[in-house]
Amino acid sequence: MTIAIDPVGRGFLTLDITGVASVAAAGIGQFLNPEGVDVTILRAYLICTTASTGSANLSMGIAATGVSASDLWSAGAINGITEGAVFNCFAPQATAETELTDPVDWDSDKYITFTGSATTVGFTGKLCLEYIRQS
Repeated sequence: MTIAIDPVGRGFLTLDITGVASVAAAGIGQFLNPEGVDVTILRAYLICTTASTGSANLSMGIAATGVSASDLWSAGAINGITEGAVFNCFAPQATAETELTDPVDWDSDKYITFTGSATTVGFTGKLCLEYIRQS
C-alpha cells in the first residue's frame, strides 16, 4: 500500500457579506469557486456582525451566475438576529463511520450566490467555509 499527503486537499474560506437594497437573484453578490476544481463543503457558518435595518431574509447557495440558491442558508431572517451570533448553515451527519448525508457540492464553474427577500441594507456578516477538493 502507498499513502501520500495531498497538500491541496482541504481549504478554508471566509467571505464578507454587506447588505444592499437589491432583491434580484444574487443581488447581494456572488463568488466563483476559487479552487478551479469541484469541492465539497463540509462546514459552513454565518457570523452576523450587524442586523439589517429592515425585515429581510437571506438565502445563500451554489448556483450559476445570477441565480438564487439556498442550499447553504435558506431564507433566514437577518433583521432581528443577535449581533455576534454564529449560525451553522447546514448540519451534515457527523457521527463515526457514517456517510455525510447533506454535504454541499460546489462545482468549479459555479458561484455561491447571496439573495435578499427585501432590502438587506445594514446587514454585515461573514460566511466561513471548510471544504475538500474533489481532484
